[in-house]
Amino acid sequence: MGEKKRLAVNMAATAIAFAVQFGVNFFLTPYIVGTLGTTAYGFVPLINNIIGYTTILTTALNSMASRYIALAYNRDDMDKANMYFKSVFIANSLLAVVLAVPGFLFSAFPQWIMNVPANLLDDVRWAFLFSMLGAEISLVLSVFGCVYYVRNRLEKSSLRNIESNLLRAAVLIGLFAALQPKIYYITATMLIVTVYNCVANIHYTRTLTPELGVRKGRFSGKAVKELLSSGVWNSIDSLSYTLLVTLSLYLANLFVGPQVGGEYSLAKMVPSVLVSLGSTMVGVFAPQLMQYYAKDRQEDFHRFMAFSLKTTAAMYTLPVGFLIVFGTSFFDLWVPGQNVGFLQWMSVLTLIPTLFSCGGMVLNNVFIVTSKLKVPALAFLVCGMLNIVIVIPLLAWTDAGIWAIILVQAILDTLKNFLFLPWYAARCLDYSFPRMFWTLTRSTLCLIPVVIICMAYEQIFAVTSWLDFFIAAAVCMSVALAVNCLIMLNREERKRLLGFLRRRRG
Repeated sequence: MGEKKRLAVNMAATAIAFAVQFGVNFFLTPYIVGTLGTTAYGFVPLINNIIGYTTILTTALNSMASRYIALAYNRDDMDKANMYFKSVFIANSLLAVVLAVPGFLFSAFPQWIMNVPANLLDDVRWAFLFSMLGAEISLVLSVFGCVYYVRNRLEKSSLRNIESNLLRAAVLIGLFAALQPKIYYITATMLIVTVYNCVANIHYTRTLTPELGVRKGRFSGKAVKELLSSGVWNSIDSLSYTLLVTLSLYLANLFVGPQVGGEYSLAKMVPSVLVSLGSTMVGVFAPQLMQYYAKDRQEDFHRFMAFSLKTTAAMYTLPVGFLIVFGTSFFDLWVPGQNVGFLQWMSVLTLIPTLFSCGGMVLNNVFIVTSKLKVPALAFLVCGMLNIVIVIPLLAWTDAGIWAIILVQAILDTLKNFLFLPWYAARCLDYSFPRMFWTLTRSTLCLIPVVIICMAYEQIFAVTSWLDFFIAAAVCMSVALAVNCLIMLNREERKRLLGFLRRRRG
């Protein structure tokens, strides 16, 4: 299959997988909130975030595993590819044993690290345990997930995501329907999905890359050291992301309280889904960038990087602009009875900086492929540390409350993604900084026609039902997509994008 057709298939499959995931969350979240309440629901993303803090340690090894395995595999050096494969597997297994100790301890005593109401303590214990077990299994078997990147078969990964999300919905609905509702059903279901995903990853590794396997390689401490030395900056990046972004729910729980923390988790869901969408779109381009770099096709590498920046911008501003205008209607329909004005303000102020984060994710792919991670990681760490230094005093000594968390994070994240990352990427690639900065600026300006189109529609048509909402989304985003493509893409790029979207032949 040619590279254009492969990219088209990957984009289509990824879009379908994302739509299914969004649909599952879309329908399940209001049901869970209505059944358990906002405060109880807020502990689910909080627990997942706390468990996710372990990635600060695991990212150093695993973030670069796919790169090294893919480079060796695409250069037909199977001995080296299998050496990396087995070394990562064994190192992850040892790391999982170490992390199990604090994992079980905090599962038994979650009140040591969270503000937990007494009536929810037992439920939070079980929820933490199931989430921790899922993280342990995923860590041990994570190397098998490299197969999709190595073979540029992201449509297989998307198929797995579709299946796992449908499985999650079926099991969760069954549990809530048959038994008394508990928040730990959510993390227990995710544990089942994790097992399913790992089994699928092992299956695809055996079928798509039969040359790779744990038994076919040898463990090399030198290989582990090489991966750690390259990936340590990604680990610092993970620490920085924790300090700047994911720690916000934890700070809200401790300083503002479980109730506002639960509302904040609801408000963050829409931005989080859209960031996931951006990451998914960006991930579609990563394997092709790796292949161009591995084959030293520099001109194609630069062209494809620019195309990925433009395409991501043209697509990502559509839901952002739409939800800025119609977000209040969304929350009113999605979680009726909640303080929708409060939710919308929190959501919008969290959402706008993600416009710059999306471009930053494209550039981060460049840093990973070229293994130039040190400077971006240090810059991110500075932003994360500044966030903590500024936010905690504001929470402790002022009445800024949740707004301190949201606004400080937004300002620092924007400065990093909009100013520093494009400058450093241009320097690393010997690329024109004004040209790259202008591309990112145009991506931001794409938001303006989207908002204008949505505001014009809102003035003419009322949105009072889900049917009205989805019709508005279809009309506004279709018109805005056409405008954005005219703004961002040249004629050749527009033809390529239209060919991808049509998917004439799978």
